[in-house]
Amino acid sequence: MSIQKSEGKILHKKHSIIRYPYALIALPILLLSLALFSLPALASTCSFKTQFTDTGTAPELGETFSIDVSMVDVNYLYGIDFKLRYNTQCLDLIEAVPIPPWSSHLIIKNEINNEEGVYRLAMVGLTPAPPFDGSATLAKLTFVRIGFGEPNLLLADIILAEPSGRAIPYTSDGCVIKGILVHDVAIVEIRGRPRGVVQGGIISVDVVAENQGNFVETFDVTLYADQDKTIIGDELRIGTQTVHDLPAKEKRTLTFIWDTTGANYGIYWLSAEASQVPEETDVGDNFLRVGEYIGGIYPPPYVRRTADLLTQITSILVTATIAFAGTFHIKRYWFP
Repeated sequence: MSIQKSEGKILHKKHSIIRYPYALIALPILLLSLALFSLPALASTCSFKTQFTDTGTAPELGETFSIDVSMVDVNYLYGIDFKLRYNTQCLDLIEAVPIPPWSSHLIIKNEINNEEGVYRLAMVGLTPAPPFDGSATLAKLTFVRIGFGEPNLLLADIILAEPSGRAIPYTSDGCVIKGILVHDVAIVEIRGRPRGVVQGGIISVDVVAENQGNFVETFDVTLYADQDKTIIGDELRIGTQTVHDLPAKEKRTLTFIWDTTGANYGIYWLSAEASQVPEETDVGDNFLRVGEYIGGIYPPPYVRRTADLLTQITSILVTATIAFAGTFHIKRYWFP
């Protein structure tokens, strides 16, 4: 049995497994970076013009052939991990050449397992390479026919990710991974300052909206203040602004000015909501509820002083009344 290695590919003979030496070291990096955005596995059978049967259709026994694993219309890609399963009764995978779509990248796994019939490729882009948009071949695989039957090639366990770690939706068709273009906006952060003001003061609130989809979007953002965060629908509406023409994968900060004149005294939580854009299905992140805590809206100083004075006067009157009543009772008892 002979084994050969070459840069960026694997040359493989039957029932042998080759792993790059750094794969075991780099694997934790992949797991940490991809664990947060794993998707449910999707799989589909690859189709070929000729099937391997006992009628002797091409390729013949011992003959090699190649297939490409490709992606189509994928946007903002910075990490990928997939497996290709195949029938070991009729196929041996003898060569695997990964083709990263980034100019700067790290190949985490490029692994052939002819005993289990699995090929796995995992790779990520590295700075300064930009995220990949478009279509590309991810790997070129060379098989040799070793027996009869159907190849049963199965593309499975696919993970696609953006630089932030957010999952990229997709479908798979044969050996092709297809990106799905989506409309998706979200509220990702709320910042309010100062933490508390005297009633009538100004609180400045920054709301960060993000276009997580693939299209330029225009939508409204509404800011709310809420004293009882356990009740939905009782929020105080502070204002609404429109986000115009926000490009895909970009964020924009909107600044709201909250004039607290007339607002009830007490503490508040701030929430914000982005209006649903046409054809948007992921609306769970359109509303950021209780996104920021504001220390409170307090009475003006003269109101507090008046309240304190009334409290003191009330206390004095109560004390005097009790003392007078006690004295009167004693005098009546001893001097009828």
